[in-house]
Amino acid sequence: VQILQDLQQVDICRPSIFDFAANLMVALACGVLISLVYRFIRRKTNPPQAFPNSLILLCLITAIVTLVIGNNLARAFGLVGTMSIIRFRTAVRDVEDIVFIFFSLTMGMASGVGLNSVALIGTALICVVILLLHSLSDSERPAERRGFLQLAHGVAREASTGMTQVLRRYPRR
Repeated sequence: VQILQDLQQVDICRPSIFDFAANLMVALACGVLISLVYRFIRRKTNPPQAFPNSLILLCLITAIVTLVIGNNLARAFGLVGTMSIIRFRTAVRDVEDIVFIFFSLTMGMASGVGLNSVALIGTALICVVILLLHSLSDSERPAERRGFLQLAHGVAREASTGMTQVLRRYPRR
């Protein structure tokens, strides 16, 4: 028990304001590069503007959270408990989007703990690999992507019958 109390008092990771600013600038650079690569890969599908922008912010926020936690175990558990309250109701449509979220989180963590060279080199290397994989698999992708169709209608029977007829007539389109 005494060891845990001693560890809570240790303040090894107290970054200066210049370290803090440098870490945030690296996180910003990584987030912008990740977002640009995401936009390039998804340019044909017109992704919602919020997702690429959120990758930049996610990288920055993760760096700040990592800086706030430092080496304090109590802060780490407190932040995990606090952030577990947040619920995301948006369904991620593609596995590649989850990869980009994880990529942004990881680079934010690397820059938050001050591993700026790891964050920059890792971001550059992973972006190159993503672009290479995208260029190799681009020829295999169909020209047209499938979309999601969501219908909302009232309880009027005529509307329901009309939609049913249209959906039966054009199921493949």
